[in-house]
Amino acid sequence: MFACAFAFGTIFALTFLSSYVAGFQYTDAALLDQVTDMPGLTWKPSFNQFSGYLNLEGTQKFIHYWLVEAETETMDAPLVFWTNGGPGCSGLLGFMTEQGPFRPDADGNIQPNSYAWNKIANMVFLEQPVGVGFSYSDNKDDYRIGDKQAAQDNLATILAFFEKFPHFNHTALYITSESYGGHYMPTWADAIMKYNDAQEYSQERINFKGFAVGNPYTDYYSGVGAQMETYWGKQLLPKPLWDTYVANGCTDPIQMFNNSVCSVLLLDFNKKIGNLNPYALDYPVCLTAQQRTMHKLLFEESSDLVYEPCEDNYATDYLNKMDVKTAIHVKSDIVWEECSRTTKYKLADKLVPMEHYYTTILNSKTHPDLRVLVYSGDDDGVCGTIGTQRWIYDLGFSVESLWDTWYNDDGQTAGYVTKFNTPLSKDSRFYFMTVHFAGHEVPTYKPKEALQLFEKYIYNTI
Repeated sequence: MFACAFAFGTIFALTFLSSYVAGFQYTDAALLDQVTDMPGLTWKPSFNQFSGYLNLEGTQKFIHYWLVEAETETMDAPLVFWTNGGPGCSGLLGFMTEQGPFRPDADGNIQPNSYAWNKIANMVFLEQPVGVGFSYSDNKDDYRIGDKQAAQDNLATILAFFEKFPHFNHTALYITSESYGGHYMPTWADAIMKYNDAQEYSQERINFKGFAVGNPYTDYYSGVGAQMETYWGKQLLPKPLWDTYVANGCTDPIQMFNNSVCSVLLLDFNKKIGNLNPYALDYPVCLTAQQRTMHKLLFEESSDLVYEPCEDNYATDYLNKMDVKTAIHVKSDIVWEECSRTTKYKLADKLVPMEHYYTTILNSKTHPDLRVLVYSGDDDGVCGTIGTQRWIYDLGFSVESLWDTWYNDDGQTAGYVTKFNTPLSKDSRFYFMTVHFAGHEVPTYKPKEALQLFEKYIYNTI
């Protein structure tokens, strides 16, 4: 499949003798961050990659980024920033287990991802806010953060990135996320727009084109409430208990949060579903090494199995290897975790609804071409599709086309798409797409369909 393949354990040294790579003249700071080898990589990538820190201006905050350039047409491809949710979960989860170009395996080797999003875009994976992953600050107070400061820091991260990679300054830019990205995306977009509006000259503006967010945690109900309704909808709960839940008004967010009967039922419901994966209810969970060995002895493994339930573990093991930390230019004394226990996120912000941002963003006369995609894997329990449907039709945008089927390359139903009429343009700039049988992290569970969805959004062909 690949032009250059070597035995396991071989490490490529991708060195460059000039500051010109792929037609760009890179800054010295960028070249210091170039990833020239990756432990466990047994094939030669067709793209350049850079990893290091972005120091936010006027602060002691250092945000870890990992840029993988587009496989083709790098100079013309858009620039897309990706962060995971949480709040406080690492963007390298997206890199290593979702839509990045690499997938670690149980042996510490790196396998290619055939459905990586950098096939069509320059992807920048961020570990934000400080305290997440390899990102850090020399000021302990910086680890206390909320939505407002996170949005300002994410804006500052873009500006710091442009300082290091100025050739991207005027490239079409998108921001993407999932889960608590339902808070990150609209607040970050709002910060970018306000920054642009404050610039005196148009060339100083960020060429911002919009955002895409998957299975978004938009308000309190879109998390906990939607989770319970999804459990019931999939018939994972007994009717007598569900009837009690409804009779006590637990489908109302205020009751759910304050009613002691609802609180007891919520705990019981989570016990009732057993060890199912709430992020992907119909997918297997990660077993111990002993359980996996026994499973292989008893059952024939499917040769076309894509989903690896233990991939998060493999990513954690890989990113904590000392030679990996050296290769990606991060602090060696930081123990990488999927989600931070250092960052102290403002709990009250999790209760703040985000719906009003959509109205503000899509009605902006200074940004009339922004496009917004909300997508949802319908096998997710944590931020179930039913939660998004509960708010997205009530934003005030009339429906242009309702629940049309979209198909994957094999002609199978990939999901459904609704397009909304939006002001300032004759064509829709606001879309809601579902991905059938995908879990919370859509690219993890349905990588082919996720890439198709991303292509439709980027190329404006939804």
